Amino acid sequence: MGNDARRVQRVGQLCSTAMTYDELKAAIRAGTITPVRHGAVVQGPPASDGRQRQVELIAGTVPVIQGPDWALSHTSAVALLGLPMSRGELDRVWITRPPQGHQGHHRPGLVTRVCGLEPDEITRVGPYRVTNLARTTVDMARQFGFATGVLVADAAAARGCTREAMQKVLDRSARRPGNGIARRVVAFADGRSESGGESLMRAMCELQGCAPTDIQIEIYSPEGHFIARCDFGWLEYGIVGEYDGVQKYGRLVRPGQSVSDVVAAEKDREAQIRDQGLEIIRFCKVDLRRPAAAAARLRRLMDQRGRRETPWTSPIPAAPPDENSPWDDPFLGSPW
Repeated sequence: MGNDARRVQRVGQLCSTAMTYDELKAAIRAGTITPVRHGAVVQGPPASDGRQRQVELIAGTVPVIQGPDWALSHTSAVALLGLPMSRGELDRVWITRPPQGHQGHHRPGLVTRVCGLEPDEITRVGPYRVTNLARTTVDMARQFGFATGVLVADAAAARGCTREAMQKVLDRSARRPGNGIARRVVAFADGRSESGGESLMRAMCELQGCAPTDIQIEIYSPEGHFIARCDFGWLEYGIVGEYDGVQKYGRLVRPGQSVSDVVAAEKDREAQIRDQGLEIIRFCKVDLRRPAAAAARLRRLMDQRGRRETPWTSPIPAAPPDENSPWDDPFLGSPW
């Protein structure tokens, strides 16, 4: 859970072996040591990454949690399992306890949920007992709603968590609050989503009543040559869509290229997509904050294009060359 430079230490132990309390206070003022929670600190300034902050908070909190049979869950499980993180509730550790003799509560730095917890819903991450992918997905959907649920569910599905495993968790607690939303999330989840931004945009479109009818659309030329793969498809309107993350163009720059080279190549790619009879719509981070405006933009494009009786389909991909055919050798040329 982090390297030694970021190892969380108990204040009592640190001050009994390495420094005085006055020296600790001075180090905190100087920013060379950061409080994680009451009684726990970490070397260095506050972590800039939300996942790292949550992991450090877990390390500082777990030693003071009393009682058996609990497991880290919800946002804390998301952090430890490496699932995409939303911004909410990063300042508290989440645990789930079985109901026998326990009550749920919210305290500064700690949220305790009390509900059934089956042995096959638990995994281990390092020294910690943690709810597994399926249980964590369902818990997040119940607690934080559809969009956050889809964010986690898509990533869990990409990691091999099946819809059946998620459904099993749901069926064990059919009347638990939030189950209706969680069922909708499980039905909507798609492990083909390639980023958290794509998952959130797709979820936002669903909430606005205009979810894509397919994702990861592969586009080929009439000759069967690959042109592009687009994140979303509304093929009954001949529309494809893409979510552009903040680092999109920088990530695509290859050695010897500039950002302007990548932008030019992307414009050429868009032109080739349109040559196949498609229109492309782009979404970005701003659209996640203004989903109604993004949906209105999409609907205007749908109105312009009109719904087709037969959805657009891509030509068949070109067959790989026959290794035994002499005419596929570029040095031999064509017989015609």
